[in-house]
Amino acid sequence: EKNKQLFSDMGVLTPSECEAREVVLLEHYAGTVDIECRAMVDMIRRHVIPSAKSAGVGTVAELEAEAARLEKALAEVHSAASPQEAACLARTLRLETMDESRKVCDATELLVPPAMWTLASYKELLFLDTHRNRLC
Repeated sequence: EKNKQLFSDMGVLTPSECEAREVVLLEHYAGTVDIECRAMVDMIRRHVIPSAKSAGVGTVAELEAEAARLEKALAEVHSAASPQEAACLARTLRLETMDESRKVCDATELLVPPAMWTLASYKELLFLDTHRNRLC
């Protein structure tokens, strides 16, 4: 409330404009997490699971469960009663649920031979000049 008063006194934003800005920022955050989560589910289903299957690694059921868990958490974000609740749920999804799913994917990557892993490794992303034809 003191911030709303400060902005109002300075002629920057009215209290209702402050509230509207808060809603926009909360919705933007939840939307960003939505995009990140959908991308992660897509990567798990289109790359990680097929790579694990090709390598005969026994983590496929766990990976499928992680993708389903992410989708369930995302559905909870979408069904939130308010932008504040959606942002709080999105925060948990992004910083906890997705992090746990990432650990499962990282563990799977260690079990799959590099030639069968269809996603770029950190080395491939960060040190392009060490494994490809040099440009100069």
